Amino acid sequence: MPLTTRTIRTLVKSQRPGMWAGRNGLNLIISISGSATWALRYSTQDGKRRLMKLADYEPIDEAALAGLEADAAEHRKAIKAGNDPLAEREAADRAADVETTNPTGDTFKEAALTYIAENKAGWKNPKHCQQWENTLTTYAYPIIGDKLAHEVTMDDVKRVLQQPYERNGTKATLWTGARETATRVRSRVEIVINATKAKAIADNSNAQRQALWRNHHNPADCASLRYAGLNGKQTKSNFKAMDWKAVPAFMADIMAKVDYSAKALALTILCATRSNETLNATWCEFDLDNATWTIPADRMKMGKEHRVPLSTTALTILKNTLRVEGNPFVFPGAKRERPLSNMAMLEMLRGMRKDEGLTVHGFRSAFRDWITETTLHPDAIAEQALAHAIDNKVERAYRRGDAFERRKDLMQQWSDYLTMDHAQYGKSWTKFIAL
Repeated sequence: MPLTTRTIRTLVKSQRPGMWAGRNGLNLIISISGSATWALRYSTQDGKRRLMKLADYEPIDEAALAGLEADAAEHRKAIKAGNDPLAEREAADRAADVETTNPTGDTFKEAALTYIAENKAGWKNPKHCQQWENTLTTYAYPIIGDKLAHEVTMDDVKRVLQQPYERNGTKATLWTGARETATRVRSRVEIVINATKAKAIADNSNAQRQALWRNHHNPADCASLRYAGLNGKQTKSNFKAMDWKAVPAFMADIMAKVDYSAKALALTILCATRSNETLNATWCEFDLDNATWTIPADRMKMGKEHRVPLSTTALTILKNTLRVEGNPFVFPGAKRERPLSNMAMLEMLRGMRKDEGLTVHGFRSAFRDWITETTLHPDAIAEQALAHAIDNKVERAYRRGDAFERRKDLMQQWSDYLTMDHAQYGKSWTKFIAL
């Protein structure tokens, strides 16, 4: 006898365990616990008896019952045609499990892009996002980008770090030729894989995914890579420097220019500072009355405040530099309240000395060579002028102060060497010139 809505409600309310047949093989099943489900009972063409769940029980009416009977009728048509709907459903479920039980379902590149997208809002410096993307795009993605994150091996990471790298004509690997860049790449690969693993372990909806990652060791772990043979001393590639004898002629050329890039480069040469120290200089750091430039510790490579004695030429440059209202930087860039770009001085230098491969940092080397080869100033004073770290214990004891008064003479002599004619310079600085 077909099931009616009234009969169904009575059976479900009674919670009496059993199975009751309706039209088209549709069955109402009530379990021992009292829960009710709808199922299709059928036999395949090869005689196998099947019971396939169709739906959990919900309050029934005539329309809902008619819909269930119609579904059962559709399945019976498929069975008559030789199909087995339960076997097909199980196969589809297995395929879905395979698809969703990849550790992340993502390649390393996809996982990295996801990590960047999820974390960039919390990075203090907006440049960090671009730095992440640039380093991974340049060095990691070509080698491991298409591999699933859990399949990246230690050998893969070593290939990333040991890929060919060339700088200033010196051939090396990324690890030996650009250690700082390589270290950042390794760290970012490690972070992406750790983050991907953490998400997989936390996903309790997929036990197979958790199992794949639970005993996974990060192949970019620094200590493990060293044990696995990632070694090699860093290849030193010195910044190409202009010969100190040629700097005065170059200085005359640069002093003839009036743009901010030229003024910044001239001040960098005169003060023997690093590029970023000059480019990010603000007017509040300068005491022009006392000819002193105080660079705060957070802008110095060694993390220690550095006072620079300003020569007469350096003072002239600063006094003749136009201040831009609302921009605190001495050398303002095109964007409001921003300094010149990191490339401004280098582009100026290369525009004036094409095909020589010179670097702005190389002027610090020229300054140091000039001191060593032509002056009587102690090495300790030279190193303090360059704000270098102190290695020698004797020098450390000698340099407990910052030797500011001694460095005044050194920086003025350097300025005069760059801007005076030879005879006048020799007459002015006889006591400090090495004969």
